[in-house]
Amino acid sequence: MDLEHLWNSIRKGDEAAFERLYEAFYTALCSYAFQLLHDRFLAEETVQDTFLKIWEKREQLFSKSNSLKIYLYQLVHNQCMDELKKQKTLKAGTVKLLPSEMWITLSEKYHFDEYLIEKLETEETFALIEKMVAKLPEQCRKIFRQSRMEEKTDKEIAETMGLSVNTVRTQIYRAIQRIRAEIFCLLISWILVK
Repeated sequence: MDLEHLWNSIRKGDEAAFERLYEAFYTALCSYAFQLLHDRFLAEETVQDTFLKIWEKREQLFSKSNSLKIYLYQLVHNQCMDELKKQKTLKAGTVKLLPSEMWITLSEKYHFDEYLIEKLETEETFALIEKMVAKLPEQCRKIFRQSRMEEKTDKEIAETMGLSVNTVRTQIYRAIQRIRAEIFCLLISWILVK
């Protein structure tokens, strides 16, 4: 694969070239992001977000480095660092809302930490998430369900719904962001009420 030619094609809006880049680097970049974030879903979102930004700003982006591969890893690294800063800020903000002894009690009783959402696997939680999914716009909801519940690939969803793969990825990203934000708000409310 001639990466320089591929990159130039992407900058001109060639979706097929973008697909080839995505397929060539997605898995490796997710592995790298996971090493930094220790959260598989967050790593995937971060890499998808990086590719989304590359596509949206393709005309302005240009790598002066000799390696497109290095450039992609730098972009993902920066996204991961931003995510870690955001998580740290959110956690610090949460801790300040609670007296330290209450935080310790919650931590011991509920094992509350930055990965709590991954640990919530009760039927009640799944029902709550389903309610959140039901509130998504129709197209976004259909795409999200096919992706996360039917485990279809982005390409399969795009073909089924007559959309571009980039549109599918954007909708999945937006759905995840909305659901995460709503879960986070509910968790904070729940902690403050307790």
